[in-house]
Amino acid sequence: MEKRLLYLDRLKVFLTVLVVFHHTAITYGGAGSWYYYEHQDNIAVNALLSTFTAVNQSFFMGLFFFISGYVTPASYDRQGGFRFLKSRLIRFGIPILFFMLVIAPLLGYVASGYKGSLGAFIREQTVRHPFQGVREFAVGPLWYLEALLLFFAAYAVFRALTAGKRRGKPLALTPSLMAMYVGIVALANFIVRLAYPVGTEWIHLQLGYFPAYIGLFMAGIAAYRANWLRQLNENAARKWKWTFLALILVMSAGMALGGAMEGDISAFMGGMNWQSAFYALIDPLMGLGISYVLLVWFRERWNGAATKLSGWLSANAFLVYILHALFVTYVSFALRDLAWHPIAKFIMSGCTAVILSFLVASFIRRIKDATKKTKKFSGTVDSIDSSTL
Repeated sequence: MEKRLLYLDRLKVFLTVLVVFHHTAITYGGAGSWYYYEHQDNIAVNALLSTFTAVNQSFFMGLFFFISGYVTPASYDRQGGFRFLKSRLIRFGIPILFFMLVIAPLLGYVASGYKGSLGAFIREQTVRHPFQGVREFAVGPLWYLEALLLFFAAYAVFRALTAGKRRGKPLALTPSLMAMYVGIVALANFIVRLAYPVGTEWIHLQLGYFPAYIGLFMAGIAAYRANWLRQLNENAARKWKWTFLALILVMSAGMALGGAMEGDISAFMGGMNWQSAFYALIDPLMGLGISYVLLVWFRERWNGAATKLSGWLSANAFLVYILHALFVTYVSFALRDLAWHPIAKFIMSGCTAVILSFLVASFIRRIKDATKKTKKFSGTVDSIDSSTL
């Protein structure tokens, strides 16, 4: 179990860094929504970065949900329903509130195109309307934590309803089960996107992607119960590697034929058309292949003893996810007048945002740890004084 969690921690670090580059790619022409854009008409750059974001979208958030599902049963078993939900509400609710109160207003300075200084924006907008982010429920990338809270609540309800009942036989991981997953998610994608096309939000959740997120969270729970992660094998991973590489080419060709070369991908986002059906199918299929390969690769290559660097990265990854929007936005905004090729700016901005995010996250954690030690020391002194009296 320990070794498995070590490589899952390292996989989460990789996924967190990918999230930073994903949002940086949107800034410089990739498909998606973000706080700041550098609009340019370079079709090749837009196509390359959009392919990057589309491939990421197929697996990276889904893998986050899978890993979260995987660690959920043990946590629930250890804590019980009430403590489980309380700990999750504190761990995720406080960052969401912090984002809405502090980070969202700062992002608004760039996103709104405000012409004055940052100080003037804070005085005129933030100070006068301190709870605007809360009223707008401006969670930004922390929609992931919002979704997890909903998933955890649903899991707790399920466990309460099935308490005392005998568990069924663990679900075996078979090719037919994986095929069933892809088929169900593809059909659900197509149906959901008729009402909620990709890009359309409900309480800041893009429901068009949620069939896969729900399925993978449930798969993580099943993986824990049936020990799926040990059953993944390198031979299958090699086959999946060539499969998802082929699917990337197929996706790119399909997008080009469906209107992407003319700058219009709206048909793929949802509707009664072949483009929507095509994307609804290829998205979970490609995501499953990439996820399988990454899980095996990290298990076999990155499951060694913890090092100081790997421990530092793992410890700060969660806070990096919370903070990264601020650094991606402000780094790219600060470099707006730099006359470089968009790809070069994408790489430079992404690397800078990753480094700053981890450094600031580490600094915040050091302050938090120092505060804890001070409180512990004060408590010890108080107890000594009391015993003396």
